[in-house]
Amino acid sequence: MHEAWTNHEVWVFECLSCAGSWDEEFQVRHSGDGHGNAAVIYRRHGQPCTTPWMDRSCPGCGSQNVKALSARDGMHDETPIASSGSDVAMVFHLRRMHAW
Repeated sequence: MHEAWTNHEVWVFECLSCAGSWDEEFQVRHSGDGHGNAAVIYRRHGQPCTTPWMDRSCPGCGSQNVKALSARDGMHDETPIASSGSDVAMVFHLRRMHAW
């Protein structure tokens, strides 16, 4: 039996000519052939398509000068607040007590 799974990916596209942006959702099918080789098939609206970063044109101006970013690349987590020295001391104290 070959290993296979499907997931959904959202890609954000930016036109470098007119500065327009849009996003598209893809169904991505990953499969293995049992010999260590992998294949990935992209589908958009149920139809097979090329990878998101190839052959895109802007729906606004028709330019093919388009940048593709996965939605994960566009998300930036907030920088965590630095812990005070007393928090760090408490963690070391709890670890010495084997309480955490």
